[in-house]
Amino acid sequence: MCIIVDTCCLALVFDGDSKDHPKFAPVLRWIYGNGCMVYGGTKYNTELRKAMKYFTILTELSRARRAILMPTAQVDLIAAELKDQHPEPGFDDEHIVALVVASRCAVVCTNDAVAISYLRMREIFAERGLKRPSIYRGLRNNEKLCSDRNIVGVCRHRR
Repeated sequence: MCIIVDTCCLALVFDGDSKDHPKFAPVLRWIYGNGCMVYGGTKYNTELRKAMKYFTILTELSRARRAILMPTAQVDLIAAELKDQHPEPGFDDEHIVALVVASRCAVVCTNDAVAISYLRMREIFAERGLKRPSIYRGLRNNEKLCSDRNIVGVCRHRR
């Protein structure tokens, strides 16, 4: 599975001491197994640098070919287009939606209600020839999202 982990969920996925880590542990197991994390874009990288512990983990994952850095220019261009189409002040996760579009990733790990509302908008993805992504937010049945059927091209080519 290729998965985008929203920066608000990095601790839930990567910090075993986090209270809700058990709900997000399947994502971590998958990333270290057959899966791959997708990240990138100026805004995501800026948020990531504020959490150096996770920046270091992502750097190690990249070296191990368990994380794919999408081209910044590509993600930023799509994010700007999305922000023009949806100028609402509450839409501050355009970079997450842009990562989905750029990578064609099928799963996003987030618990941000506003981000989820935009990730569920069929029209955003349909006009780009994509299906909207599934959302992993720590629910009991989310573990089934951690499967080989959710591996997309950008992650297949990493090996």
